[in-house]
Amino acid sequence: MEEKDLLRRINELQSQIKVLEERVVSTERRQSMLPDIPQTALLSPSFLTRAFAVLGHYMVAGLIITIPIYIVLFIILLAVGVHFGSM
Repeated sequence: MEEKDLLRRINELQSQIKVLEERVVSTERRQSMLPDIPQTALLSPSFLTRAFAVLGHYMVAGLIITIPIYIVLFIILLAVGVHFGSM
């Protein structure tokens, strides 16, 4: 290789290094802007705290699922009761 080719190749590599450095800096900036891990009992180091957090989530999910079912059943029973009460 000639000295001219070597210099051109060195310049190309230096420009690639600059581009990579800029990408690293922008990635680090983006990661520093991300929110931290949320403060939740589900991530607690204590087993009992995690267990009660799971139990609480389970109970709330159960209520969210069962309350609409109970409301629909109540409306159906109310309609059936009104129907039989008028006979």
